[in-house]
Amino acid sequence: MSQNVDISRANWTDPIQRKHFIDLCLQEANKGFRSGGGLKSSAWPRIAEELEKLLGKRYTSKQLKNGRDYMKRQYLIWSKMMTMTGHGYNSVTKTFDWPAEKWEEYLQKYPEAKQFHFKPLANVEELEALFGGVGVIASGAEESSTHSTSMPSETSISLEEDEDLPRNTNDEAEGSKKKQKKGKKEQTQEEINIIVNVLENFEGSSVKECMKILKRLLTYEDPLYYVAINAFCKKKEYREVWMEMESDEERMGLIQSLRK
Repeated sequence: MSQNVDISRANWTDPIQRKHFIDLCLQEANKGFRSGGGLKSSAWPRIAEELEKLLGKRYTSKQLKNGRDYMKRQYLIWSKMMTMTGHGYNSVTKTFDWPAEKWEEYLQKYPEAKQFHFKPLANVEELEALFGGVGVIASGAEESSTHSTSMPSETSISLEEDEDLPRNTNDEAEGSKKKQKKGKKEQTQEEINIIVNVLENFEGSSVKECMKILKRLLTYEDPLYYVAINAFCKKKEYREVWMEMESDEERMGLIQSLRK
């Protein structure tokens, strides 16, 4: 990057700046530079360099990380609203058609949701691809992401998409992943039990707490149990939304929405 460009003020509500930034984050993610739920540290200087070429503005890695965290928070707030029973989402305006009393009640609990009272979440499809674990799209790509309500079948469980989860726990789990790659549509109960066991014994408080709540709400015999397992395996953002929910009713609503 050139040396005569001052550090610019980041404005993540500017549609052009925001779109370029998200597209570059998706490009880095597509190239394999994910780290847990974010991007590897080596990705930020490249993104900064490309933004300077596109916008003529220079940003620090810290600014870019803060921008990503800001958009992730927006996405989590929006995702939580989408799990509400009868969420009233208008796919045309991409806003929530809630009556005034429902908005008032919801905003008392979640004041940050006020930003979506009269306007939609900008770049929602791209943010779903970046944070939702549903699919990866980039600028100019023909594919489009669908909301997390279009999750794969509850039998299609994979541990591969979240780097926070353990790898190569045992030969059976590794074998299960290889079968998944080959396009196996159904897994045996034994394979599912292996995956559940990995989650329950993973040394991570959020995973353990998610599983503890799930086992209180549902039994192994309920197909919805495996819908939730599937979500927990896909991305840690699903687990974060799950843990932020304040009632079991909300959590059951989330699981029901994932099954559709």
